[in-house]
Amino acid sequence: MKILIAAGIFKPELGGPATFAAEIGTRLLAAGHQVTLITYSSVASSEMGIFPFPVITVRRRQNKISNYIRYFWQMRRLTRATVRPDLVYCLDWFSAGAPAAAVCRMRGVPYIVRVGGGYIWEKYLAQGRPPMTLRAFYERGIYRQYRLMYAVIGWVFSGAQKVIFNSDPQRILFEKYYRLGTGQTGVVYNVASEILKPDATTAIAIEQRRHEIVFAGRLIVMKNVTSLVRAFAKLRDESFTLSIIGAGPEEARLRHVVDELGLAERVRFSPPLPQTELYRLVADAWLVVIPSWTDISPHQVYECLAAGVPFLLTKENYLRLASDNFLKIDPASVDDIAAALNRLTDPAAYQAFIKSLEKLAVPWTWRDVVAAHERIFSEIK
Repeated sequence: MKILIAAGIFKPELGGPATFAAEIGTRLLAAGHQVTLITYSSVASSEMGIFPFPVITVRRRQNKISNYIRYFWQMRRLTRATVRPDLVYCLDWFSAGAPAAAVCRMRGVPYIVRVGGGYIWEKYLAQGRPPMTLRAFYERGIYRQYRLMYAVIGWVFSGAQKVIFNSDPQRILFEKYYRLGTGQTGVVYNVASEILKPDATTAIAIEQRRHEIVFAGRLIVMKNVTSLVRAFAKLRDESFTLSIIGAGPEEARLRHVVDELGLAERVRFSPPLPQTELYRLVADAWLVVIPSWTDISPHQVYECLAAGVPFLLTKENYLRLASDNFLKIDPASVDDIAAALNRLTDPAAYQAFIKSLEKLAVPWTWRDVVAAHERIFSEIK
């Protein structure tokens, strides 16, 4: 098939969506498909030659309307009769998804949308409003306050041949609130293995692990790092430090909270790191903590499993691992997070915790992901 991938972000930007776009494009190309990708980027198209398929970039500017219009015109160029793709695969369902869907509807090109995260919910959190989980945001009807965004997303979904989710709970949630028929939706789970080469140790003795707790990710409200800092302040064993690795709009606020709690000597801020470098750095850390209000399908969990790094995960996640019996934390409770951290400073409890993580199965490979995509693509007419 001739596939045009419409992405919102792409490498060299860090993060799961950018990594997924590059990897799925490469894997589909290797499977015999013709692949082109369009994305917003600060990097010019001429500088994207390191990828095995053409990458067309739309320069991201301050004016969002200008961005959407220029993306729209590039999509028109990439879907004209002489280069018409068999399918447009949208890895974004708003900033790139809306202009892509508009062009596809005009041209009669079938498109599929892949959903991960929650744009309206994240916008709500970024506005500094009372934080809550993704599920609560919809169940309480707060999404109705964002009528334009909700209408645009619903319009994008309604024209898609298929709307693909990476978890069953989010698929069920969105089927209800976006009135999607079960025949229009599908699930392709994220890769749960092959994320890192097995060069990271998986058997570091407890006495060799550094007394360091790590958060790594975007510093945004959704990631709930402030609650982690407040919970860390309640840690009884003061030999532990907290490393916050990342960048984002919440950094200044987090630094203020750290100073306010008198933790400046025990909390370290570091800039974002590439995936492999990050997990080499934290391979002997005590714990990676993922305290997000909701983390739908965090790759970081699988990265930790591959690298042998113990992790503490929010209970508000939609991973296929979520039903397994291992310790998780309540993102709405600083005390619950603190209790889990204090519990895991005890060597016996920590050893039992590591054993519970070792039992988690991670069978979903890139081969499975590509095969699942090809099955869905083959149904498109």
